[in-house]
This record gives sequence, structure tokens and C-alpha cells, in this order.
Amino acid sequence: MNSPKSCVIVGAGLTGATAACELARQGFRVRVYERADVIGGHVRTEWLRGIPYEPHGAHIFHTDDTAVWNLVSKYTDFVPYQHRVTIRVRSHQLSWPLQRSELSRLEEWPQVERELASLPPEPDTANFATYCRSLMGRTLYDLCVRNYTMKQWGRAPEELSASVAVNRVELRDDDYRGLFRDRHQGWPERGYTELVENLLDSAEIHLGQPVTCDDLAEIARPGEPVVVTSALDDFFGGELGPLEWRGVRLVSQFLPGITLSQASMVVNEPDLAVPWTRTIETKWALEKLHDVPGTIVLREYPGAAAKHYPVPDSAGRNKALQAAYEAKLAACTRNPLVAAGRLATYSYINMDQAVRQGLDTAHRVARTA
Repeated sequence: MNSPKSCVIVGAGLTGATAACELARQGFRVRVYERADVIGGHVRTEWLRGIPYEPHGAHIFHTDDTAVWNLVSKYTDFVPYQHRVTIRVRSHQLSWPLQRSELSRLEEWPQVERELASLPPEPDTANFATYCRSLMGRTLYDLCVRNYTMKQWGRAPEELSASVAVNRVELRDDDYRGLFRDRHQGWPERGYTELVENLLDSAEIHLGQPVTCDDLAEIARPGEPVVVTSALDDFFGGELGPLEWRGVRLVSQFLPGITLSQASMVVNEPDLAVPWTRTIETKWALEKLHDVPGTIVLREYPGAAAKHYPVPDSAGRNKALQAAYEAKLAACTRNPLVAAGRLATYSYINMDQAVRQGLDTAHRVARTA
């Protein structure tokens, strides 16, 4: 007879770890299978000479979900940090999102001013390009967004859904320089890896073990719920075809003797002559390290063979393929399969949403077990 109090989780990233933590709290025996040799997934933090860096890109915890904030704060200590991003336009470093009060620095300001005065009352949601141009005009879009987007996504912005830009591209006039406006914002004092380790404290963890649907008989008893946080095209062995992903490759450089090397943690590079999309200096998150000699800067190069970002094409092909994979997940009769997290749901979500999905998935499993 199957135990009603056991569950398998595929993936030891933030969503899987959160689900494992909540299920363990509710009395489940949890087994986690991770394809990598380490836990943490894309949020993993590394350290060199006491300086943090993030090999998979910048991660900032921000949320209005107080329950999520209370949970992550229980498992690691957060320090206050308000994230700022700047963008390099020729010799200018501007705030991102763009602030109207800074735009007069640009040589193109007279043309920009005319375009801003004639913006439509509502954004044009036909695709990414039309949405952005309707928010800021063609000149600012060409200077700050178009080329960056082409580098980041490897395709024309017109081929991307407007959903990529919603809540991520804006033009401000309030001089608020923080990227986020959430009530709770911070960075874990000892990095995200500690958070994931502590969330997984009660779980049985198997590392270096990728799992597909063909492995279910080996890792899960019939009827035992399985939470899948890996990409569904991987989980089903690409049976319906590959989902389109955009990956990045980060190159780290340690700079001895330098306290801080750039104006903010993240500096965007829209110039096509610059092969990387942005530079990241995680040390900005920890004020106590600002005067410590030595820093680490990462250059983020687009186009790597990795599954970092789902590609929401304007035609909806990838969304339809994801739905077909989700139907296969639901059709499994041997084990109840539940998708959760950025990879499994093929969604471009923030860290608090990843945690929320982990919690909600655990509650769903507990109700039906």
C-alpha cells in the first residue's frame, strides 16, 4: 500500500526546494532528484575571497506577498537592498527604467521630446516593438531597447509577444530610481544557496540524476505524487519537439584592489558593438562589503545553449507547444504529475512567484494525497 505521506520532486531549485520544505512541514517524506551536482538551480550564489557572485545572473528578492517574504526570511537572513539598474547610451549612463528628468542629457532630446508629446493614450500590444514604441516613442526605443532586445533574444522584437515588455519596460517621471516598488526587498546576507539548502533540510536529496518520464518507475511508487520543476520538453524527452529557450553565458572577472567598479549592480549595454548584454556586480547588494578591496564583475553573453528564458513568440507557437506538453503531464495515469516553477511552466517569473508556486503546489499535493 502506498504511503499517503510521500512525494517526489524533480529539481532542487527555488520552487522545488520550497515545495519540499512545505511538504516536509506537513509530514511528508520528500525525495528530491536534481540533474546537476549541486543544488540551487539558477539562483545559486558562489563566493570568491569573500565576495559574492551569481553564475546564472542577477537575482533580487522583491515581493508584496508577505507570506512568501516571511517564509524566505525564516530560512536565511536578508539585508535591505533596493535594486538599481543603469543603461549605457554612448557616454551617458541613464537610470533604467528611463526617467524623463534624465533624457535631456541626450543629443536626441528635441526629437524625443516631440515624440513623447504625441504618444497614444494606450499601449499598442500587437507585439514587443509596438508596445515599447507606444510607451516611449521610436527614438528612445531605437537608442535603448531595440538593439538590446535583439541581442538578448536573438530575433527581431516584432517577433516577440508584448507580454515580454509588460511590467518590464516603462518610462517614469517620478524620479524613483529603484527597479522594483514592492514592500519587501532584500538580498540574502550569505547568498541564495544557503536559502535553498535550508529549505531542503528535511528532504532526501539525489544529485547528478536527471529524471524523465521514463524514469518514474524507478523513482516513484505507483500513485505517488511527483512535482516536476524541470522543463517539460526535457521531462518528456523532446517527444513533441523542443521548446524554444534563450540561454546566457556569464564570464566572471575578479578585480583585486577595486571596491566597486560600476555605478549599479547591473549595467545594460544596448550597443550592438558590445557583444554582452549587461554587466553584473553582485557585491552592490551587501553594503558591508562596499569598502572591502576586491570585486567580481560578470559579463552576460546571450545565445548560450541553456534554458534560462522561455521565448514568448508573438505567433504563440511556443505557448501552444507548452500546452501540449502540459496535456501529456495531466494524462499520466501512473503518478499524479504537477508542474511548478519557471522551467516547468515555461514562464518568465520573479523569485517570489517561484516560491509562491512551490507553496501552492505543496498545498495542492497535500490536499489530494
